[in-house]
Formats: sequence, structure tokens, C-alpha cells
Amino acid sequence: MLKEKFFSKVILCILCFKITVVIFSCAKPSENNQSKFSVIDDAGLEVKFKSHPQRIISLGPNITETIYELGADSLLIGVTEYCDYPPQAKTKTNTGSYLSPDYEIISSLKPDLIIINVESSNNPTYQSLKNMGFRLFLSHAKDLNGINKMISDIGKITGVNERADLLIKKISSELPKVSEPDSLSESALIIIAVNPLMTTNDKTFINEISELSGFRNIYAGEVQEYPVINYEDVVNRNPDVIIFPTDTLNTGKNSEYEIEIREKMHNSGAVKNGNIIFIDDDIMFRPGPRISDAVKTLRNKFRR
Repeated sequence: MLKEKFFSKVILCILCFKITVVIFSCAKPSENNQSKFSVIDDAGLEVKFKSHPQRIISLGPNITETIYELGADSLLIGVTEYCDYPPQAKTKTNTGSYLSPDYEIISSLKPDLIIINVESSNNPTYQSLKNMGFRLFLSHAKDLNGINKMISDIGKITGVNERADLLIKKISSELPKVSEPDSLSESALIIIAVNPLMTTNDKTFINEISELSGFRNIYAGEVQEYPVINYEDVVNRNPDVIIFPTDTLNTGKNSEYEIEIREKMHNSGAVKNGNIIFIDDDIMFRPGPRISDAVKTLRNKFRR
């Protein structure tokens, strides 16, 4: 008799447990159906998502270009004042500079994700936004691999993984293989600024574009990424080509730059052969999906 009561209680407990599990499972169907995933950002931080964000602010022109290229611009509610490509980006709410954004405007937009282009999570802007309680994703592409990761990350975040994969393959198919430094045919001075005269070493996206275009950076081995140099040293190194990323629409200013370059580097092969290339600084300075456009433009502008 005691055994029967004992087994009856056990069976009853098991039935109650099963019923409870079924009821609990049915009570929260939406939680089980939510998309749950995570993406590692460029600071090495894991950013978790319960669903794809629907209100995104981009704090980086290259980030904005990527979102548009992936066809996810309907999710974009705010961009920086420098986000001018494609032209439709200028119709989005202006949140100010990406280094000094307008926090009041950002708060009013109620974003569920801010994708920010800074070097590390220690950046003051990043920390300010974090302290305000916003969800952040740090994206800082510095080279072709970084561009591919940025495209892949944004594809995952916005739910367009296949488009991201296709875009990465498209860029890869349009770009030549990076040449070995010894096999690059023409030596080049890459001008970042004129006053003071500044160039770049081989650790930057700008240098990578130049190499992909077939040019050997004469200051590739410098320690600093953007060293200040002088005209005398440039003439001694005698570049075949001078590459100057600038605002190509500002023809007046560019004429002044060209006059100064010709006067101070008249003995260089680049000036003697008329190989001074002015190229749109947006495609040279923005590590994004237009990298193949930069390479094509740079190659087409060179007079061999």
C-alpha cells in the first residue's frame, strides 16, 4: 500500500513537471522565435543582438557607404556631416562630426545601434555614447581585410549576409593581387598634406591602394604612419609619380598646390614627366566598398 502511494506521488510529480514545461514553453513563444546572434567588433568586443536593429546611426562615411551598398539604408536614421556618398546619404539626419557628434540629436533619434568609426573603445566619443546607454559597434577598417570584415559585420547586423558575401567577392574580383614591393614598377610620393608636407608609410589604407595600383611608396619604411617630410629629401629620392589625394572639385586650390610642387620638386622625375596625379580624396581616404574605384582611377590617371 505504501509502495503504491509512493509510486503514485512520483508519477504525479512527473506529470506536473511535464505540464509545467509545456505551459512555460507556450507562454513565451516570441522569445524562442527571436533572432539571437553576436558579432565581434574591431575592438574585440562581442556585441549581442536579440534581433536585427531597425534604427541605426552611422558615425563614419565608409560605414554609411557600406550600408547603402548593401541595400540596408532603410535602417539608417542618422549619419555624420561628412557622409556625402551616395548623394542620398545627405537626406538622412545630420548628427554632426563623427569625432564630436551632436549628442542631443542622437538621443532624439532613439537609435537601437550606433556603428562608430574610432580606433579603440577608449576613444572619448565612444565612452560618452556608452555612458549614455547606447548600444555601440566599433568598426575601424584599416586595409582590405578590414574592409571585408566591415562589410561582413554590417551584413550580419542588418540581416543581409548573402549581399555582403557577394559584395566582398565582387571587390575581390575587381582588384589585382597585391604586388611584392620589389616588383612594383613606378616609385611614388603620396602627399597627404602640403603645409607641412606630409606623406604616409606602408601601414595605411592609402598605401595599400597605391600598391594595388602598381606604385611603390618611397616612404613606405617610415616609422610614423603619417610622417612630416621636406622637399629636398623627396627630390633626393626622385619619385616617378606624385599622388595627391585632394578635393578635385577645388580646381583653384589644386592649381596653387601644383605650382608649389613644380617649383620645389622641379628636378624630380615626376615633375619632369608631368606625372602629378590629383585624385578624389574621398575614395583614397575612405576604406570602404569603393576601393576598386580608387585603384582603377589611379591607374587610369597615370601617364606611362
